[in-house]
Amino acid sequence: MPFTSLDFAIFFGIVLILNWRLRDNIRIYTPSLLVFNLVFYGLGAPKFLPLLIAIGLLNWKAANLITPETSKGRAKLIIWVDVALNLAILAFFKYFDFLLTTLEDLGLTLHGGLFSLPEIVYPVGLSFFTFQGLSLAIDKYRDPAMESPGLLDSLVFVSFFPTVLSGPIQRFEPFVEQLKKAKTQADDYSLAITLILTGLFKKVAISSYLSEEVVRNVFQMPGKYSFFGVLGAVYGYSAQIYMDFSGYSDLAMGVGLLLGFNVGLNFNSPYLATNIRDFWRRWHISLSSWLRDYLYFSLGGSRKGSTTLNLIVTQTLGGLWHGAHLRYLVWGLAHGIMLAITHVYLKIRRERDDAMDSIGFKSWQRPQKKYPNLKKFLAFLFTFHFVTLLWVLFRAETMPKALEIYRALLDFTRPGEGSPTLAWILVALTLLGQWGGQGVMDLMTGVQKRMSVPILSLWCAFWVIIIMRLGPQGILPFIYFQY
Repeated sequence: MPFTSLDFAIFFGIVLILNWRLRDNIRIYTPSLLVFNLVFYGLGAPKFLPLLIAIGLLNWKAANLITPETSKGRAKLIIWVDVALNLAILAFFKYFDFLLTTLEDLGLTLHGGLFSLPEIVYPVGLSFFTFQGLSLAIDKYRDPAMESPGLLDSLVFVSFFPTVLSGPIQRFEPFVEQLKKAKTQADDYSLAITLILTGLFKKVAISSYLSEEVVRNVFQMPGKYSFFGVLGAVYGYSAQIYMDFSGYSDLAMGVGLLLGFNVGLNFNSPYLATNIRDFWRRWHISLSSWLRDYLYFSLGGSRKGSTTLNLIVTQTLGGLWHGAHLRYLVWGLAHGIMLAITHVYLKIRRERDDAMDSIGFKSWQRPQKKYPNLKKFLAFLFTFHFVTLLWVLFRAETMPKALEIYRALLDFTRPGEGSPTLAWILVALTLLGQWGGQGVMDLMTGVQKRMSVPILSLWCAFWVIIIMRLGPQGILPFIYFQY
């Protein structure tokens, strides 16, 4: 049930009214919220509802088996079994199609082959609620003194409907603290409305247009397009994926705030980053921090083993998490290598500055940096284009298609169609929004605070109608639903 659908608007309207009536009684509110969560997921993917519940039960049980009295060896065995089961479920659904394709290529599943395997449908949101469940169990393993999670709290946490499909990925203790309060502050209403309207605009008016009018056509048949036509589509997809995913996150934050939950910031102007480490601290923050806390640190982080290798392995596995394709492997590996290079460079620069401090140089004795603003701008340009060019691997359906796009970007004189002027305007708007978007949101929020309820309702209806008319016929699913 996408956030952009009429079905969701009706569902959420009912839930919001019940939420306001029930939240003062935590004994009633918690099971009620669980029902809301299960109804939401069940309406969209009913046959996978037992899987969602099973993931919640599995991690709740693992967390409760670990206590301060549990021996270190037993606790390690429990968490390893829990992690293995969670990852086995995730791998089965995520990589079964890859296995099936491989067997078909070997002639083992078709027309007289040795056996036949059924087609498996990927459960929407599986990665996100699996990661959320794993964080619950791993946090308890790392801190056995932590209060054992309750069954209802754990199930509500794993299935929380504003975030279950595509995040942001939550952490258990902050979530339960909010669950016990579940109060919406007066200022949160205006901010929530701003986030919802912003999210709709990003997804419907910008992301959907770029997808349907520019990106899809070029990536399917790049041979028809000129250099600038292909370049416009590559920039267009960079804008599309940001507007799509940050739009979803804005909607999730807005819906969560109306329920009394702060689900956390998931994007912080990532295209303003001046190096790749800065980018990953701004892009999909909840997943980046999850990979850091539960994968990178588990590999040893910067304390054990090779920091460079740990960074590369973490990002490569993060790439393969998106799917069993060579293009995802290359995407993750490229980000990992650039992260490692950035880490080494920043370490050398930090050691040089520390050496100067130890000598006791005054500020006027230090070498003055020449053209700092120009260097920062060039660093931004490099980082943005590094990220944007690698997004080609995300959008291209196959590795040969991606290579065809890259070859087209090297042929400056190739004939063909160009990109619509509106596409370039929307790409520019995406980048400008990184600088001034927060100011616009603050202005909207401030204006809405002074509106009466009837005026605010008309205001929301007006913008929803405008946004829906700006978008193409039919709204595509959010990109990250497939992951």
